[in-house]
Amino acid sequence: MKDTEIYKLVYEIVTEAMIVVDRKGTIVEANPSAVRMFKYPMGQLVGMNVDELLPDALRRAHASHRHGYTETPQRRTMGNNLDLIAQDAEGNFIPVEISLNHAELDGELRVVALITDISTRKEAEQKIIRINKELEEGVKQRTQELNAAVKALEESQHLYTLIAQNFPDGTINVLDRKLNYIFAEGKEFVRSGIDRKKVIGLNYISLLPKEYQEKVETELNRVFEGLPRTFEIVTRGNTFIMSAVPLYDDEVGVNRILLVEKNITEQKQAEQDMVAALKKERELNEMKSRFVSMASHEFRTPLATVLSSVNLVSRHAENNNQEGINKHVGRIRNSVRNLTSILNDFLSLEKLEQGKVQFKPENFDMCELAASVTDEISGMTKEGQTIRLDCCKGNTCSGRIVTNLDPQLIRNVLFNLLSNAIKYSSENKEIVFSVEIGDELVIQVQDKGMGIPEEEQQHLFERFFRAKNATNIQGTGLGLNIVQKHVDLMGGIIDFISKLDEGTTFTITLPTNQKSPL
Repeated sequence: MKDTEIYKLVYEIVTEAMIVVDRKGTIVEANPSAVRMFKYPMGQLVGMNVDELLPDALRRAHASHRHGYTETPQRRTMGNNLDLIAQDAEGNFIPVEISLNHAELDGELRVVALITDISTRKEAEQKIIRINKELEEGVKQRTQELNAAVKALEESQHLYTLIAQNFPDGTINVLDRKLNYIFAEGKEFVRSGIDRKKVIGLNYISLLPKEYQEKVETELNRVFEGLPRTFEIVTRGNTFIMSAVPLYDDEVGVNRILLVEKNITEQKQAEQDMVAALKKERELNEMKSRFVSMASHEFRTPLATVLSSVNLVSRHAENNNQEGINKHVGRIRNSVRNLTSILNDFLSLEKLEQGKVQFKPENFDMCELAASVTDEISGMTKEGQTIRLDCCKGNTCSGRIVTNLDPQLIRNVLFNLLSNAIKYSSENKEIVFSVEIGDELVIQVQDKGMGIPEEEQQHLFERFFRAKNATNIQGTGLGLNIVQKHVDLMGGIIDFISKLDEGTTFTITLPTNQKSPL
């Protein structure tokens, strides 16, 4: 794959808008996502000044900030806890986050901006604020309504009972100074199957889970001092907001309290779902930003190797030096393979995150697949490295192992583990690749490489993790994270044993004869 094709592929797979500007702020490059975001034709967008992508009121200030950045350029992420606004060709305002980086190309400064449309996040944040406000106002309003209702219900017990019986998603309770029930109504009694008549006279605190009894008793006793209280408890998988207010008697003062229990489980779940969605979006944005940062770093070395080798191939061709040509063609091939591996890792992870990778089991010969992967990856081995394949059924290491799993997922797992064994082992080392089937399919890949420091092993399957002894070896830190996700899809388990400077053994255990999920 040519370096121009690689850059083109990077531009196409990045879903965020990406623009490149020169020192004067003129846009010299823009990817398709930028065209879609700002709705300018590519021919018009390239050549515009980047200030034109902002509202009129912000352009002068932005020009000043841009000038300051070009004087002292540095990597910068903008938009965290700060509202930034862009403007498209139709005049629509777009809330965005912007990450900046820079490079010198042929002596000219180029600034790369990765622009993320955060409209959805902003809407979700506003929705959470609105829900919380509505909940607070609802509780406040309900308490006020109940205070008024209780006063009126002293004159009409019938009306009092009707309102309480129909209180939705909760209960209305009146407690005496000993916190015994003297009144209890509400639809929550019906939903939970409790006969509200049987609780009259019982102590309210004694019916609560033990872990809440002391807290609730303290809060309710403060209400008898004339202090309304609001707090939450969780019981039997439901969340309740408790609102308690004093009931005044003209002769004795506060001798009863009104306690309203409101089941807010659904509201809590909706809030948690939105928080989880926002967290997921932030993680995806972080991953995309990490991709741009890592791509600029990881692509630089292989691309430089390709460029230098191309020049040297040309010189060797002039001298008819076939050995030199072959050497540098090999270097070009390895560099392109590294670039392809990086891109494949990110594409695989993106598909997994979006749920596009499905488990599709079928019958296949595991030994045949293992031999195919071994043969394919042998071209990547270092000088003197060998891969020994043992494929066994019971005590017999020959023939066929037919199983019912997903051959493509298995291939991806094996390719990742074997390529890691090659990458992190030195020359003249043997890699042992074994497959054995009994009640379960067990796959092992053992190398005698550099190993993983013990204090870092807990992070091995995390995204972007690179051990401190492997930072000088090319890689994205995504391969084992992808392997674990593939194994999880097949209902399996992955484990490993590793010692520093002695090697690492990965063991995958998979159930056989799997069925595809509906």
